[in-house]
Amino acid sequence: MADKLVDMAASDIYALPSNFNAQSSTDSNLADFAVVADANGDVGGGCESAAMNNRNEYSNPWGYCGTDIVSDAGTLFSTFGTVVDSKAVEEITVNFRLDAYPEGTISGHQHDDNPHETLANANVSSVIPASTGGNGVPAFFSDAGTNSSPISATVRFSLEHVDRNDADNQHWVGANKNFRADLTIEFIGQPSLTITAGWKTDSVVSSDSNSDMDTTTYTLHKYFTRT
Repeated sequence: MADKLVDMAASDIYALPSNFNAQSSTDSNLADFAVVADANGDVGGGCESAAMNNRNEYSNPWGYCGTDIVSDAGTLFSTFGTVVDSKAVEEITVNFRLDAYPEGTISGHQHDDNPHETLANANVSSVIPASTGGNGVPAFFSDAGTNSSPISATVRFSLEHVDRNDADNQHWVGANKNFRADLTIEFIGQPSLTITAGWKTDSVVSSDSNSDMDTTTYTLHKYFTRT
């Protein structure tokens, strides 16, 4: 008997730009239901509504193979939050490690009723340093320390998305606000960073031990103006 026809390939569900290679994807088809139980507490003997607030949530992990992630990204970072390939973008993460190419995930959603077509967005392309590509960790800030080096970094672009439903509990309208980047950088050694304007430092954690080198981890955030 021959193999059954079952695909084994990652779907590009967000029209990923040049050199962004889909690694996997998920498409979750969701709905809500209203119920009333009977006198015995059983919904089965009571009533249940038709499906309401039908929607899909999407996730598309990717790996980047190129020499300039910001340039190759096109409008992915410069219009963060806009509708891409008929899907609203809510979050993009980017991870950097010493031994790996950049990788990340783009995620969001869409509604069956009154789907999003145009949403407010923000230009967050200034966060990742230009000419970032290949394996390694870019220098997000100037470091005056001579005995320190970044060994990992994670950038999370997020926004606050607000949806409201109509009298039938179906999607009616949605909007984006509060565009934000969260940045975590781990260093070997103790850096002396020059934090650029707009960034706020949430925490600085210094760690040492008798089995490994000292490390320092910075966690920062920054808000962006909508366009």
